[in-house]
Amino acid sequence: MTQASSVDVVVVGAGAAGMAAAIAAARQGAEVLLVEKHRASGGTVAHGLIHTLGGLYDDEGGYLNPGLPQELAERLLKADSNARPRKIGKIWVLSVEPGIYGQVTADWLLEAGVRVLGGAVVDRVQAAGERIEALELRDHAGDTRRVRAGAVIDCSGSAEVVRLADQQRVVEEEDRAAAGLIFQVEHVERDALVFPRNIEILRGLRRAAEQGRLPEACANAWVDVGVKEQEAYVKLFVPMGAQWRQPAEFERMTAMARSWRDAVLAHLQTLPGFGAATLGLTGEIGIRDGGRIVGEYLLTVDDVRNARGFPDAACRCNWPIEYWHPQTGVELEYLPAGRYYEIPLRALRVKGYANLWAAGKCLSAEPRARASARVVGCCWGMGEAAGIRAAQARKG
Repeated sequence: MTQASSVDVVVVGAGAAGMAAAIAAARQGAEVLLVEKHRASGGTVAHGLIHTLGGLYDDEGGYLNPGLPQELAERLLKADSNARPRKIGKIWVLSVEPGIYGQVTADWLLEAGVRVLGGAVVDRVQAAGERIEALELRDHAGDTRRVRAGAVIDCSGSAEVVRLADQQRVVEEEDRAAAGLIFQVEHVERDALVFPRNIEILRGLRRAAEQGRLPEACANAWVDVGVKEQEAYVKLFVPMGAQWRQPAEFERMTAMARSWRDAVLAHLQTLPGFGAATLGLTGEIGIRDGGRIVGEYLLTVDDVRNARGFPDAACRCNWPIEYWHPQTGVELEYLPAGRYYEIPLRALRVKGYANLWAAGKCLSAEPRARASARVVGCCWGMGEAAGIRAAQARKG
């Protein structure tokens, strides 16, 4: 059955950028429909098990962006007694349970009056000239609906709406960053990851991979303390092929990564402090580089390195250039102390379209610029800015 309706703003993707865009647009008085392929909102944090939220703080632990990013942190700290700001190396993160993040943000959407359509995807985009006029949506039951939209914000992470509108407005990089699989380990002794034990664990994983006792990809695994006592989180590198968007290939990637998970867990169980360890939750594969839009401005790695500002700034970001090289592991490059760069609104507006925006991981930016800008706090800042602009221009 095909239904028809119209709304002021349609946001596609209920991750960090999408939830921020929807809340911001709703606060501007717009009627908002948030479309999400999962049954529940929360994005990579909730579904991929990210327990350290980056991009919320400056390098002294103060809030980097006012508005929704700061409000997010304050809501999470209030909701979770275990949540806490935490310094890792030179950067600050917010440590929080992914499930609590999912619940807090879902309640926030409801409070803001955002209508969420879960278990639905965009099948078709209708455009006329420089404007998107309508989207055709399909839900989990196979029912379709046509939604006329005053403005559209693509927060899918891989530019799914923009692909349907104009494939020429999406760029796929040849040098694609690795994806990640995160799993939780429970019943870990309290001091199992105290320095320097944590460093020796990482070195041991690398040695085991080099000696063939673990799959080669496990050399880049990362083990971190959890939010609660007696838990740890393990992050695995998952190389991506060009066909990752095909269901069969994504299933193959998932099965492969889960076999690596089991091998790493078995290795950890032989180490001091992990003898009683058991497998907890396992997240979905998190895609870091699913393609980018062609925007009105391309954010460059030099913009990031030089802490460049812009007159049309959407938000601030000071996260290091954290590039997940599929073969050699994490390449980490910090910004100068006390500095941050800005993400311009032009990098969020799809070139050639008056009412089509994209926020989050698929912004218009070079690969290593996106490797800094894609973190949660920056995505909330980008989403907020795009939501405000889309609401203001919905009748344009």
